[in-house]
This record gives sequence, C-alpha cells and structure tokens, in this order.
Amino acid sequence: MITYAAAGDAMIAGGHLAPAFVNAIRNAKLRNMELACNQLSIANEDTKRSLEITRELVKEKAIRIVSVHLPFYGDKLWDPSVLDEEVRKDVSARFSQLILNNLDLMAPEATIHASHEPPLEEHPQHIDQFCKTVEEMIPALEAANMSLNVEFLPRTCVGHNVEELEIITRRFDAKHVNINFDVNHIMAAHKDLPAMIQRLAPRIHAFHISDYDGIDELHWHPGQGLIDWPAVMKAIKAIDHDLLLILETTFQLGGRPPHRIADPCFALKQLENDCYFLENCDRIVAEQNAFQVPGN
Repeated sequence: MITYAAAGDAMIAGGHLAPAFVNAIRNAKLRNMELACNQLSIANEDTKRSLEITRELVKEKAIRIVSVHLPFYGDKLWDPSVLDEEVRKDVSARFSQLILNNLDLMAPEATIHASHEPPLEEHPQHIDQFCKTVEEMIPALEAANMSLNVEFLPRTCVGHNVEELEIITRRFDAKHVNINFDVNHIMAAHKDLPAMIQRLAPRIHAFHISDYDGIDELHWHPGQGLIDWPAVMKAIKAIDHDLLLILETTFQLGGRPPHRIADPCFALKQLENDCYFLENCDRIVAEQNAFQVPGN
C-alpha cells in the first residue's frame, strides 16, 4: 500500500510553525507528515513553540507523524560519517539522545543522510564510519520501535548511487536499515529512475517525491519538471510491500528564499494536488501530450 505524507519543513515559515499554517493543517486532507528533526536540535523560542504546537496537533489527530527526518545541517555537528572517531562518537550519541528525548514525536521510519559531501576517494572510509554510527544507534532505534531509511543523496554525498546504498544496507538487517529513495537527487540521470527503483526495491521503504527542473535539485511539484512520472509510478507500484511517499516540495512552499513563502492554504492544496497527480499521472500525462494548444 502507498501512503502519502508531507515533508514537515514545508509547513515551517521563518523558522517556526506559523499560526496560519496551523489553521490550514487543521482543514487539510493530507494529515501524514515527516517531522523535520532539525527543529528538535535548535533551542530557541520559535522552535520551542513550534514543537508545542506540533504535539498539540498530534494529540488532536490533526497530523500523524509517519516518519522523522533526522538533522543534517551544521558542518560536522550531524555528519554520521565524519572520519575523526571522537567527533563521530559524539554525533552518534547526539542522534541517539535526540531520539530518546523525543520518543513521543518519533515514528516507525526515520530518514538519515549518510554524510555531507566528502571527496569520492574517501567514500569507503566514510561508509565504514557511517555504519559504525548506525550500529551505535540501534539501541535507541529499538527503544523508539523505529528503522532508519538511508537517503539517496546527490553530488558527492555518501549514498549518491545504487552501489553505495547496496553496500550500506547489506551490512544491516532490514528491520534496522533500509532506503529512502529521493527521486530528485538523481538529477541528470532521471531517465534511469525506473531501473534504479527496481534494483533497490527490496530495501526501499520510503520515497522523497519532487520533480527535477533540469538544472538543480529545486524540488518542483510532480509534473512541473522532467521526470517521467508514469514510468516512475509504475516502478513504485510494482514494489510488493508498503511504501511511504513523502512530498518534499519545500523550495516552493516553505520559504526558501524567504520572500517566496506560500500562503498556507495554497501550499497544502498543492500537496493534495500532487497526490492526485501521482495517482492519476498515466491519464493526465497522456491527455497533456495529446492536447493541442488553441490557435497554434
């Protein structure tokens, strides 16, 4: 079964969960969310209030946290693959503590970035370091009844290709470590998406869904870019276990750059429209392709 969810930072404007978004969330059709745990790692009044509101919304059942995205910003602060062993142990302990301190906000799935952007020649060492960190996190993951999904990342990040994700997942039981396939991060190789999804299918638990604009990972809405969505959705629907499709169109909705913060009702409506498009993309894309522009 496919379950749709919204990336939580699509609902964060100016560093906090604004009241207008709270009202829009209460009236939205889309209630599932991947919580952005960067908020849990920042101690200020905005984030504190956002977390209080998030807990209220969960209690009201206005939102359901189905995944969490573990922090990844801040140089080596959250890099689980850092080569300095003492720093790595500190990162590992910080991840574990964040999970254990916020068990009420955790979910069955957790997305993690395996690294920042180390040189490619250093990847074997970074993969080893990342796997050490995951091993040390397993007690916290088990306490939260949670498994990790290693994200398919772009450029020179660890996990930037199929082979590296296979190397990592082979080292762990599927009850602890799987894959979050971010289709936007494939960028120029977007035509290879169906074959890559098919190859990694047994270990894919989640997808980050957005469209590629042909230049960079700008997280456009599905249907706005170059990805062949009928082919991608066919590959996704061929997977024979439950999947989480997380709409990660944050660039357009969440205020990056700040002057582009979307109206909350519009933002959430677009996410609902994304779900409709993905479920019906075979028909919609065929109709678009057959459409003749009047007067031309």
